[in-house]
Amino acid sequence: MRWLCRLLLALCSVAWSQERQVVPLRYELWWDERVTYKFGPEQTSPGDVKLPSLKNPFFFSHKFGDTKRIFAVAEQNGEFILFADTNGNNDLTDERPFSSRQRGYMRAFGPIPMRIQINGRTLIRYIGAEVIPQPNGEVSFHLLAASRWKGTVNWDGRTLPVTIIDANADGLVNERDSLVLGDETQRRRLPVSGRLGIDGRFFRFHVPPTGEHLVFEAVQLKSAILKFQGEEVSLTLEGDDGQWILEGRNGQVVAPVGEFRLMNVTLFRKDEQGRKWQFSAYAFGPAAPKLLIPEAGTNLNFEPLKVSLVWNRKGEEIEFSLDIKTENGMSLSDLRFDGFRRPPEPKLRLVAPNGKVIAEPQFHYG
Repeated sequence: MRWLCRLLLALCSVAWSQERQVVPLRYELWWDERVTYKFGPEQTSPGDVKLPSLKNPFFFSHKFGDTKRIFAVAEQNGEFILFADTNGNNDLTDERPFSSRQRGYMRAFGPIPMRIQINGRTLIRYIGAEVIPQPNGEVSFHLLAASRWKGTVNWDGRTLPVTIIDANADGLVNERDSLVLGDETQRRRLPVSGRLGIDGRFFRFHVPPTGEHLVFEAVQLKSAILKFQGEEVSLTLEGDDGQWILEGRNGQVVAPVGEFRLMNVTLFRKDEQGRKWQFSAYAFGPAAPKLLIPEAGTNLNFEPLKVSLVWNRKGEEIEFSLDIKTENGMSLSDLRFDGFRRPPEPKLRLVAPNGKVIAEPQFHYG
């Protein structure tokens, strides 16, 4: 009897782990030059901050943790130096200056240890910074992700890495940050909190502001089949109770039953030559098309694409652009094939009333 109780307990533990996972996350130094948060200089110097002696400094501010932090940039011996309010006391005279150093293709400051107070604890969060001189004599300032939260999640019998990236470099996990699920072979970039549907299974997930763990739990609901023409699709649906990120393959995706707004779509499809095309479109707010999903299911259709010529006069010049929308009114954001190859850029032919071709300018990807 004792052996049977242990077996039942083990089986219940496995079932529960599949329904709900609390994944511990560890905070670590990590540098990514691609993740930047850009902003310009303050118009006036901060009046309530104690400053060291600096020649013609530029000032920047950014909310870090729950307080506004000041950064000061100045030139010294032909190089930029950076002062950062790492402890949040509005005093830069007790801070050491940071010098830039080569990191990959850029010169950057950091890692910069920033201290925040949360839940009665003092935590250290690391950021980086980049200063870029502008032609007008000013500088632009970029904060960089110099740290991340890392862990592993159980997924269909496999162990997948999960990474939380502090994309806006504020020391806390919030809606501007991103969750990366998977490895180099298959990677999903998600918000840090949301709902996910893959292969007919639905999940709710979230990360608290401290980034200590990821909660992943199964959700039971009514679902239906959305059919599409292609091999793979990724959708973002928005309902009255929030958003769903859905993935489907082989011409169908399992979706919740209800009325939604279609915010984003990325579709993969092969053509007659066997080339794999990636098509992406988006819509926001009232412009997002409604999508009613009944229990009997429905079809997704984005074709034919509608192309409109848009022009804007700037002085003596006229600027032309192409506005490409799907059949349901979403704006085309990307079109490529075989990985990163794009189709040839189209030309615009301008013809006079007598039939003479005036010009044939070529569009470019903007």
